[in-house]
Amino acid sequence: MKQNRKPLVDSDARERAKTDLDASFCVEAGAGTGKTSLLVGRFLAIVESGKARCGRIVAITFTEKAAGEMKVRLRQEILKRLEDDACKGEARANLETAYDELERAPISTIHAFAATILREHPIEAGIDPNFEQLDALESELFLDECWSDYLMEGSEEWGETLRRFVLFS
Repeated sequence: MKQNRKPLVDSDARERAKTDLDASFCVEAGAGTGKTSLLVGRFLAIVESGKARCGRIVAITFTEKAAGEMKVRLRQEILKRLEDDACKGEARANLETAYDELERAPISTIHAFAATILREHPIEAGIDPNFEQLDALESELFLDECWSDYLMEGSEEWGETLRRFVLFS
């Protein structure tokens, strides 16, 4: 038996974000609220319409897990739509092309996306083109090292404050 569910408070905004392909949107919401579903729907609407090929759509997330999940869900949804007999013509051809291009699509974390841009424009950014992006562990160690350096450099000036902080922590 199907339950009658009330529409979500933001259902109109969600539908617009999926279907208004002439506007840009920034989606910000808590965990488990349907961001990935929304982004997958919009991504595929863009592809099916022919507005852009899969490799020309940038989808940015904050975690590697979310980026990987998005690719998996895109692949599943493309296959589901291709199995539908109603999927014909240009939309079908666009989805078939997207399926082949999906692994090369720029679906990544904000960090990976920024690194890609910096690698493409190192001179303009004033950085070494051979820079390496830190992984999570390296980032944590680097932060600890910087914090320790900061504490050591400021120990004379902030000695008493730091001593009280350590005592009461």
